[in-house]
Amino acid sequence: MVALEPPAAVELVARSALVHRLVQARAARLAAIVAPPGYGKSTLIAQWASRDERPFYRLVMDAGLGETGRLIGSVGARGERLVLVIDPADRLEPGDLRALVQEALRELPDGSCVALASRTEPPLPLGRLRAQRMLVEVRTADLRMDSADAALLLRAEGASPSAEELAALVARTDGWPAALLLAASAAKVERGPQQAVFDGAEMAFDGAHHHVYEYVRDEVLSPLPAELVRFAIRTSVLDELAGLDCDAVLERRASAQQLARLASLTPLLMPADRSHRTFRWHRLVREALLGQLRRSEPELELELHARAGDWYRARGDTERALAHAAAAGSAELVERLLSPIAFEHLTHGRQGVLAGWLETLGPVAVAQRPPLALYAALAALASGRAKEARRWAQAGLVAAGGAGRRVTAGPEDPIADGLRLADAVASAGCARALGEAAESTAGSLGPASGWAPFRRLVEGVSLHLVGDGPRAAAALDDAICELGDAAPSMSALALAQRAMIALEDEEWELAAELTDRARAILADWGLELEPLSALVLAAAAASRARQGRADEAKADLRRGIGLLATSGEFRPWYDAASRILLAHASLRLADVVRARALLADASRQARRVPDASVFARWFDAAWARMDSLAETSLSGPSSLTIAELRVLRFLPSHRSFREIGAQLSVSGNTVKTQAHAIYRKLGVASRSEAVARATEAGLLG
Repeated sequence: MVALEPPAAVELVARSALVHRLVQARAARLAAIVAPPGYGKSTLIAQWASRDERPFYRLVMDAGLGETGRLIGSVGARGERLVLVIDPADRLEPGDLRALVQEALRELPDGSCVALASRTEPPLPLGRLRAQRMLVEVRTADLRMDSADAALLLRAEGASPSAEELAALVARTDGWPAALLLAASAAKVERGPQQAVFDGAEMAFDGAHHHVYEYVRDEVLSPLPAELVRFAIRTSVLDELAGLDCDAVLERRASAQQLARLASLTPLLMPADRSHRTFRWHRLVREALLGQLRRSEPELELELHARAGDWYRARGDTERALAHAAAAGSAELVERLLSPIAFEHLTHGRQGVLAGWLETLGPVAVAQRPPLALYAALAALASGRAKEARRWAQAGLVAAGGAGRRVTAGPEDPIADGLRLADAVASAGCARALGEAAESTAGSLGPASGWAPFRRLVEGVSLHLVGDGPRAAAALDDAICELGDAAPSMSALALAQRAMIALEDEEWELAAELTDRARAILADWGLELEPLSALVLAAAAASRARQGRADEAKADLRRGIGLLATSGEFRPWYDAASRILLAHASLRLADVVRARALLADASRQARRVPDASVFARWFDAAWARMDSLAETSLSGPSSLTIAELRVLRFLPSHRSFREIGAQLSVSGNTVKTQAHAIYRKLGVASRSEAVARATEAGLLG
């Protein structure tokens, strides 16, 4: 018996809540601290010892079992309340551990406690002790570090991740303290000890990193029997491990027993269900195991994925089958499995999952199969990545043999026509090209293809952009009716586009009904953060602001602006329409400065679509309302007229009065007269002073 000395790192991260739980468990006769290696079990006991009034003794097993029992008895005879620590308890034979604990519980005086630190479940009657309230437990979930604890741990190691990097790292490691330390160590190695900061590289820190694999090999795998290590490595292709699944992949039997045995030896293999029939590795451990499989048996990995794909396909688990088919490089199977579910994934906010399968399969395989290229293009469109969408569409057209023109007509070539339509949507600069693409694909993308609503939506957008409101409304109404509840994201877009027409026609009640339906779809399906939801939010903000629903309009305005800021540029017509609607909402909410900024951005985008005549009406209406607001804000003797406000907008530029007059279709002398009137009313003496004063007054953005 020796006194337990707190380790030097005891205050590295204080686990105060857990220490408090242990100190307050006065009635507990046994403390079971069970967690995998690297979770700080010994450190927790040291911190507990520093806070508990009882003396702590650590059992040293260099003596025989009988002698150790006599030592326990002699200590118990003193009558002193104490805590007897057995660490590590998992290194003792199960029978020896049971005998020691029984001896300690019998001999130690009341108020004493036996504390076990173990990597595996101790072979003790924990259920009985738990029912008798004689047990206090600390498990893996308790020892996981949250962001606050992780920040303290990393800071002590000289690493200072940003809030975003810290959150990503904690999620990736699942709060495993040892893994967090390994990430800090990797940062030092890669950038040197004098650069103890994270620069984003650690967000890619995973089980494939050699620091993680070496730790897993030494601390997790080395104590295991060789046949279990081999079993763990080869079944790492599966995200969840169940007996029948492992049997199918390994082409063997009795995997369920192997799983149960493996789970009993390491808590890093965690039950995924209450019956403990399905298990899941800690993410980093699975990645480390999979990395070892790729290094040692790369051909076998592909074969295992292929078997898993066939197994899950036979069971009707299409998504798992797809993941394994992609990992096995089976493009034909990926296409066969994906085709029936692609539209649903693309319109339910799951385009990222679909894109992940295609990314796993690889760009060459995707580009060589037109259907897969079409799905990749549409997934990129749904995520707001127009340039990527166009690359996929054009690659698919090359593979289909129709990069330049339609090779076939009618229903015989729906994939190639779908690629052409996706290419037109992703292309910049021409509204009429959208309509031409929609019209030319009417045969192959009709109702029988399942893609007719998408084509009608594109047709409606094109007609609206070129100013044909009635026909656009009819096309969009058809799309809305055909889509129904089957394609939430597309339905919301069609409703928003139709609401824009209703707003133009001053059909305020219809616009409100349409935007409320669109917003409900976003909320019901969790699509509010999808990149292409910006137009829906913008239309809702404009409609609700017009109705006087200020709080709802402000919320939609903020969300819409946020989406546009984070998703980058999609297509000029989409960005221009979204910003114009947001500007109108801002004007109704009396935020003139924001409205000016939005209109300026919208104007830049609209110029890239010169045949989109609809924008001119929206711009005119916005500027007229802005002029009216500005004139009201400077009421009285110093008020500016609408004509003067129009001249004021040009003063920040370097244009001469004659050039401004040419822009406004008036003479240069007229502009000069109006400019001097502006100076007088603003109380300034020069053009630069007028610009500064007008900016302060909110008349210029």
